[in-house]
Amino acid sequence: MERWRKLGSRLEEFLRISTFPVAVRLLEKGEEVPEKARLPVQEAGEPMALCQGITFTRRRGLTMCFDRDQSTCPLAISALGWDEGEGLDFLPAFLLAMNYARDEESARRKARGMARLERGRFERLVLSPLARTRVEPHLVMVFGNPAQVMRLVQAVSRWTGERVAAGFGGIGGSCNEGLVRTLLEDQPRVALPGNGDRVFAATQDDELLFCFPASWADRVEEGLEATSRRGIRYPIPTFLDYRLPFVDLMAKYGHAGGEG
Repeated sequence: MERWRKLGSRLEEFLRISTFPVAVRLLEKGEEVPEKARLPVQEAGEPMALCQGITFTRRRGLTMCFDRDQSTCPLAISALGWDEGEGLDFLPAFLLAMNYARDEESARRKARGMARLERGRFERLVLSPLARTRVEPHLVMVFGNPAQVMRLVQAVSRWTGERVAAGFGGIGGSCNEGLVRTLLEDQPRVALPGNGDRVFAATQDDELLFCFPASWADRVEEGLEATSRRGIRYPIPTFLDYRLPFVDLMAKYGHAGGEG
């Protein structure tokens, strides 16, 4: 566990992010929930959306545990494979009702393109602040501004020599495009927080999401460290031309060096 906590501290050090990186672990049937993990009903008095739980973890530092009964968002329930098949009909209807899709055909195409875990594969999901995580993560979620996410992209691209994947649908950003698709594809990726993330989970206008599988942890850390040694770091160093453009004019008219 100490390895992951050290990684959390290193990410905070390199990126100067304003919220905790989040460790995510999905629990199979019979796998124990970590000690002191909080259920939404314990913390908020009622079930909540997964994106709200992510905010509880990354802003308050709480370890949160979700299952089907603790979850209220149908998009996340479908993505996590916790529905009973109703998601195949619900999603197109929801997309049409909210005008995310212009007609039934585009709604069904959009719904088919959303990431979904195999139904029943995982029973619960645990979110924990990485720097003091209570779980061995399957993946890590980092929220940051575009420059901070750029640094993570640079760290990954250093290893692959390729561009980092991203898929922008404007909906289901943290749960679907971030968490679930990263698990399915087992590759780092950038996700755009959706409207639900912003309305219900207080995700800020300047925040993007970067997710990477646990298997990428060492490469992400090494990539951040190696590029940082060459001055590629956050906050972004700014190059300044210290010679002001009107210095020559001042000299011409006798005002250089403080002369009257």
